[in-house]
Amino acid sequence: MPEAEHIVVIGAMGSGKTTIGERLAGALGLPFHDSDRSIESRTGRSGREIAETEGVDALHRLEKEVLLESLSGEQRAVIAAAASVIEDSDVRDDLAGAFCVWVTAEPQILAERSARGSHRRPVRESERLENRDRLFTEVADVVVDTGDRSIEESAAVALGALRDADR
Repeated sequence: MPEAEHIVVIGAMGSGKTTIGERLAGALGLPFHDSDRSIESRTGRSGREIAETEGVDALHRLEKEVLLESLSGEQRAVIAAAASVIEDSDVRDDLAGAFCVWVTAEPQILAERSARGSHRRPVRESERLENRDRLFTEVADVVVDTGDRSIEESAAVALGALRDADR
């Protein structure tokens, strides 16, 4: 794994992208960029508010924009990407230059977790998961199922895969 290669944590809402991404960044001593936080910092509004006022397409454009900005940074970083970005073929092409950690869980678990946060809209169990899962599979260097693992165990699986790729 080249030193400058970004680590991008991908997955559906509620999969644990931010939590796992923060753990990876801390363990590796790298900066952490989170799509949700970047959007809130830039707009003063949550993704949920943007989706409700401007529409989901406007939110998805912002999510793509903040990811591409993070990927263009010269300093290696851990980046938690919004789930929607995986649907864009240009983004998938750009992710080829990163180490992608796909965090996932069963649809019921994702639905329960996504309903907890006020910064995002709840996702239904069947919402776009099958199509996105196929796309996540295309770019993933490692898959980490967070459904039955602790945060520590999930982060350890991702770190182990990163270290293996470094050899």
